[in-house]
Amino acid sequence: MKKLALAWLMFVSVFAHADELTKEETCEGWANKAEQFMEVRQNNVPIHEAMKMTVGNFSRGLMLRAYNEPVAENEGEKQAVIDHFAELIEDECLKNAQ
Repeated sequence: MKKLALAWLMFVSVFAHADELTKEETCEGWANKAEQFMEVRQNNVPIHEAMKMTVGNFSRGLMLRAYNEPVAENEGEKQAVIDHFAELIEDECLKNAQ
C-alpha cells in the first residue's frame, strides 16, 4: 500500500511540475529532442529504426523533419547541421509559444 501511495505521489508531482515549465524550458526541451533526432539522422540510422524512438505526433513530425536533411560529409559539418536544427526548432517553438 505504501508503494502504491508513493508511486501515486511521484506520478502527481511530475504532472504538477510539468504545468510549471516556462515556455523557455519547454522550447529548450524540444531543442534537445531536435538535437538528438538530428544526431540520429547524421549517424545514418535507417528511418524505420529512428521512428521507433519517437512517441507522439510532434516527435514523429520532428524526426521526419530531421530526415528531410541530407547526411553531412564530415564530423564538423554534421555537428553544424545538428546545432542549426536544434536552434531552428527552439526559435520556432519560442515564436509559436507567444
